[in-house]
Amino acid sequence: MSTSSTRAGRSPLLFIFLTVFIDLLGFGIVLPLLPIYSKAYQANEFELGLLFASFSGMQFLFAPMWGRLSDRIGRKPVLVGGLLGTSASYLLFAFAGSMPMLFVARLLAGFFGANISTAAAYIADVTTPENRAKGMGLIGAAFGLGFTFGPFLGGELTAYSPMYPGFLAAGLSLCAALFGWKMLVEPPREARTHSRVFSLGQVRHAWSDPRIGALLVLSFLSVVAFSSFEAMFARFGLALFPHEFGVDVAVERATMDQILAAAPITGRYLGAIGILSAIIQGGLIRRLLPRFGETSLALAGQAVLALSLLVLGLSQSWAIVLLGCVLMPFGFGLNNPSLSGLVSRATPVAEQGAFLGLNQSIASLARMSGPMIAGLVFQRLGPHAPFLFGASVLGLSVLLALWYHRRFAATFPRGRPAPVEA
Repeated sequence: MSTSSTRAGRSPLLFIFLTVFIDLLGFGIVLPLLPIYSKAYQANEFELGLLFASFSGMQFLFAPMWGRLSDRIGRKPVLVGGLLGTSASYLLFAFAGSMPMLFVARLLAGFFGANISTAAAYIADVTTPENRAKGMGLIGAAFGLGFTFGPFLGGELTAYSPMYPGFLAAGLSLCAALFGWKMLVEPPREARTHSRVFSLGQVRHAWSDPRIGALLVLSFLSVVAFSSFEAMFARFGLALFPHEFGVDVAVERATMDQILAAAPITGRYLGAIGILSAIIQGGLIRRLLPRFGETSLALAGQAVLALSLLVLGLSQSWAIVLLGCVLMPFGFGLNNPSLSGLVSRATPVAEQGAFLGLNQSIASLARMSGPMIAGLVFQRLGPHAPFLFGASVLGLSVLLALWYHRRFAATFPRGRPAPVEA
């Protein structure tokens, strides 16, 4: 194979990786800024959770639309157009000077970032059913790296100016859009005549098929729990362990200069979790899948996630907090690509975009619900409460994952396609 053909074959997957990476970079870049908003705009924990949730709320509403639209007009225009809109939303975020403007910027970022479902559909278009979870592992790695570098860069750049993270996210989105416009090739896909942008039939199909419906519930529960951690970890640390964040007093009494100085440390802690998650999803998952299968790994991932949040919820020292943070990316890294692969293998080939869009929409609903609930229980019950809430949610998820493994593992045989009914 020539060098030019190899490069052409790799560039589409590189673009998909960049698209998801940039979407998650922008998603995570706000995390170290939440305590700053709390101080600057007198926002309480629930309001911060709502700001965090606004991004995912728009993804929940519009992920199915982007997925169906990509089935109709193609993956490339949806992916490139979404990146252009994302760039504009982060410019607005950089210049936002009030909570209402921040909410508008996050809503727009969520609207255009809902095209992650199209990225997943692109992977499904170019992979075989038995290798699809491995392809989803590429998206999982981009999730992990975006979550790594988003908080890290957000924290480091905020030390210079709170505007810089928005400028960086906008510039990266624009560069990725230009790269995709020039290099991305539309993948072969099933012809779809008379396709509508959204169909409630997809929802009815999903919930009438227990193989699909149970997976959507599992995805919802695990993301609710994980997003509760994402939204409140910085606030939790600054309230109970301020010295570990370079602050002498809890965040309620810290000065703005102290909170700005703590932002890079917050990003570094969250970045370390992202690095582990990316390594697991991008590498370890490829070795484990052929041996154990998706249903087993999804069950293990749910259980490890539950344990990590329970450890955090019961922690009384920073060493125990770090233990929970080390366990968490192992659970997330096993769970996320396994569930995505199972959803893809259980859905009709001609409607991959729609069903993966529905799955992304369910996950976005969870990322919208989790931070709001976490902020409320933090405000009412204290800093440990969001993590105990997440652990209890995942306890239910583990039971469902065990039932799913026992009932459906045989319908997803390792090494060959699963039967799919149209």
